[in-house]
Amino acid sequence: RRQAQVIPPPVNVERFTATPGDEGYYLIVSRLVPYKRIDVAIEACERLHCPLKIVGAGPEETLLRRRAGAMTSFLGFVPDDDLPLLYRGAKALLFPQEEDFGITALEAAASGKPTIAFGAGGAAETVIDGTTGLFFAEQTAESMMQALRVFEEREWDAAAIRRHAEGFSQDVFAHRIGQAVNEAWARFQAGYSYT
Repeated sequence: RRQAQVIPPPVNVERFTATPGDEGYYLIVSRLVPYKRIDVAIEACERLHCPLKIVGAGPEETLLRRRAGAMTSFLGFVPDDDLPLLYRGAKALLFPQEEDFGITALEAAASGKPTIAFGAGGAAETVIDGTTGLFFAEQTAESMMQALRVFEEREWDAAAIRRHAEGFSQDVFAHRIGQAVNEAWARFQAGYSYT
């Protein structure tokens, strides 16, 4: 029950560029486990006839493949070096799960791509609704479909999205950690009690 300063983990934004790709598909980069709610994204994309590429592996893969149709491609494990190209070619990242943080939304942003996210948990810290992506309110296909329709009608500023990601860079993280440690050390030297 103590107050805590939260310093978000770093993202290697230098790995990604905001140059446009073919932008012909939506993208998920995730482990294939139940709480990720990838089934929601599959159903929404299939019903709207939107191409979806899924990067990742996990115990839900067989079940998810059964739910998928012609619009969904499973890419399995993709080496880190190949991810920037996939982000660049995407229209947006889909993020239907609730996470503590969510590095993939920032990797997409570093690529100049918005994220369409369930508006809870860490997404509220990594996605700016209406600027770097869109939130949907419920973990249902209908709610995500509504967000996808809105997304398709809007123009997105890749440079602004990239600038947001740069606020989570490794350099920013190192500065924040250093500052927090220095401040704590100064309080300790001044006789501050942590109990």
